[in-house]
Amino acid sequence: MGIVNAILPIYAILIVLGAWLLVTFIASTNIKMNYFFTSWQSQENTSNQIALTFDDGPTHNTLQILEILKKHQAKASFFCIGHRVDEHPAIAKKIIEEGHTIGNHTYSHAKNLGFFSNKRMQGEIESCNRAIAAATGKTPRLYRPPFGITNPKIKKALEITEMQPVGWSVRSFDALLTSKELIYKNIIRQVKSGDVILLHDDRVQTQEVLERLLLSLKEKNYNLVTIDQLFKSHAYS
Repeated sequence: MGIVNAILPIYAILIVLGAWLLVTFIASTNIKMNYFFTSWQSQENTSNQIALTFDDGPTHNTLQILEILKKHQAKASFFCIGHRVDEHPAIAKKIIEEGHTIGNHTYSHAKNLGFFSNKRMQGEIESCNRAIAAATGKTPRLYRPPFGITNPKIKKALEITEMQPVGWSVRSFDALLTSKELIYKNIIRQVKSGDVILLHDDRVQTQEVLERLLLSLKEKNYNLVTIDQLFKSHAYS
């Protein structure tokens, strides 16, 4: 009986530990949970504003995205990868010149970003900011983590660099899907005032669905604004 009583607390501890590890793992890959830090995801407002955001540029495809946005007089925010800014500085500059906002999406967009040390994570953010500043003259204060990854090391790096994390409330899954119809429906069936929509400007399918999406949003009387406009804050330091 004594052995049983000794074993039961051990099992209880293991169950609690396992539950904690599971929650932590899920939270580290889901920025919407606000588990490690609070990010901007949606904003309550009465003016029918929506923020379109694009990740992973700039690329040559970004130019087509910019043309479509200009045609429909819509503003957006672009979370850029530092090394791609170094490769396409003129496109990064054009984003700013056309009245859109640029944010930080790390320098390398490494798949193992969640395992980076504090110092290396800080370096990713600072290197991306330097690349954007060199191309545009602007130093971003808005940061979106690749893959929506969050953890204590990223939190520390954001505190040191004084960056504001930005998430999303509507995910299009355009980075995973090739069907324009599914991408469009993923957005339009759930979008509401104050939402932040996640898209990717390096995807051809995103470019192909964007015009239809903008027309639908206009029909619903939504006003397309930048992230800093939606949250009434500053995009640059």
